[in-house]
Amino acid sequence: MLEIIRTHVRLCRQEAPLHSGETFGRRPAQSQAGGGRTVTLFLELLGVAALILLNAFFVAGEYALVTARRTKVQELAEEGNRRARAVQRIVADPPRFIAAMQLGVTLASLGIGALGEQALTHAFDPLMATILAVVLAFLIITYLHVVVGELVPKAAALRYSERIALGVSAPVRAFFVVAHPLIWFLQSSSELILRALGLESPGDEREALSEAELRMLLGRATEYGEIEREEQEMLYKVFDFADKEVADVMVPRPEVVALSIDLPPDECLAAVIESPYTRYPVYRGTLDDIVGILHVRDLFSALNDQGFANVRIEELLRGAYIVPETKDLAALLADFRRTNFHMAVVVDEYGTMAGIVTLEDLLEEIVGEIEDEFDLPDESVEQVDEKTVRIDGTFPIDDFNEKFGIELPDEDYHTVAGFVFGLLGRAAAEGDEVGHDGLRFRVIEIEGSRIERLEVQFVEPPPREEEDDQQEERAAAEG
Repeated sequence: MLEIIRTHVRLCRQEAPLHSGETFGRRPAQSQAGGGRTVTLFLELLGVAALILLNAFFVAGEYALVTARRTKVQELAEEGNRRARAVQRIVADPPRFIAAMQLGVTLASLGIGALGEQALTHAFDPLMATILAVVLAFLIITYLHVVVGELVPKAAALRYSERIALGVSAPVRAFFVVAHPLIWFLQSSSELILRALGLESPGDEREALSEAELRMLLGRATEYGEIEREEQEMLYKVFDFADKEVADVMVPRPEVVALSIDLPPDECLAAVIESPYTRYPVYRGTLDDIVGILHVRDLFSALNDQGFANVRIEELLRGAYIVPETKDLAALLADFRRTNFHMAVVVDEYGTMAGIVTLEDLLEEIVGEIEDEFDLPDESVEQVDEKTVRIDGTFPIDDFNEKFGIELPDEDYHTVAGFVFGLLGRAAAEGDEVGHDGLRFRVIEIEGSRIERLEVQFVEPPPREEEDDQQEERAAAEG
C-alpha cells in the first residue's frame, strides 16, 4: 500500500511544468489528455447516477407491487385502466415477479459497485492519496446506494403503492420480455432448491384476514376518517350477526300477539286494530299448534269484499314457516330471501312454540332499531337517576351489555330476567334483590312466575353510549 502511494507521488513529480515560451492560448499534450480524462470521469459519474436510479426503480417497483391493495387495483382494472390490468398480470405469478425484480436490483447494485467506486476514486485521486480516495469513494457510493437506491424508493412505495405500481407496470413487463431466459433460469433454480429442502414454492395464496384483524382495520379506517362511525358500527354488527342464533333475537312466547282460529271476524278485526303489527300467528287451541299466519291486508280485503258474515279466517291464512331456535341468523335471512317469508315460528327441541322472529328483527340486528309510525314508544328502559335504571325483564342480555358497557354472561340466558332468575335459584317475588359483579338487581314487578320489571343499580354510573362507542373504536384501532 505504501509502495502505491510512493509510486503515485513519484509520477506526480515527473509531470513537466509549462515552458516559459508557451502561451495561455496553447494547450500542451498533457492538458489535452487531462480534458479527455475529465470527459471520461463525467460519463462514469453519469453512469453511476443512472445505475442508482435504476436500482431505486426496481426497489420501488417491487415494494409497490407487493403492497398495492388488490381491491383498489381490481377496481381500476374494472373501470378500464390498462395499467391496472398490467399490474394484475404481473402479480399473478409471484415467483416470476420476485425473480425479475431481484434480478434487476442485483444487476444495478453490481453495476454501482463496479463503476461507482472506480469513478469516484478517479475523481478524488488527484486530490489525495490513493488509499484515502478509495475509502472516500466507498463511503459515498454506499451512502448513495442505501439512501437514494433503497430507503427513499421503499418509503415512497409504501406511501404511494398503487400510484407507483401503475407507473412501473409497463417498464416491468418490458423487462420481463427482455430478460425472460435469465428470469426463467433463476425462478427454476429457486424452485428446485425449495423442493430439495421440502418446501413449497410460493404461490398467489394470501392468508385470509381474521375477524379480529378486520375489526382492527375498520377501527383504523374510522380513526383516519375513511369511513363514518355509523358505518363502522354497522359493519361490526354484521360480524356479530353471523354469531347469533334465532333464540337470541326472537320475540319470546309470552310476548307473542297471536289470534285464535275460533275468533269471529269482528273480534279478529278488533284485536288487529289494537296491535301495531301486520302479521299474526293463528293457533288452534294453544300456541303449540300454529295453523298459519294472518296478514292484515288479507283480512281487510276479505271484509271489504265479502262482509263480516261471509269471511272465514282459516281461508285467509298463509303458511307458517317453522324454524328451530338454534338456527343461525345468516341461514334464516337466506331462507327469508329465498321463500319470501317475512315471519317464522320458532320451536324448541321438544317442538314447543318458543316465539316468533321476523325479517325486521333480523335487519335490526345490523342497522339498529327500525321504527315506523305505528310502533309504540320504547319504554323498556327508564332512567331513575345517574346510577339506577328500570328495565323490562325481557330486555335481551346482549343488548343490555352493549347499551351499558357491561359483560353479563349470555351463554345460558337470553334475557336479563332469565339471568336474575338463575342468580336467585327459585321463583322470584317482588322486592327480591340479588347482586352480581358490581350490579344490584331488584325485582319490582311480577306476573305469575315471570319477572316483568327490574331495577338495576350500578356501583359506578354506566358509560354513556357515545363514550362506549369511542372506547370500542380505540380498542379496535389498537388491535
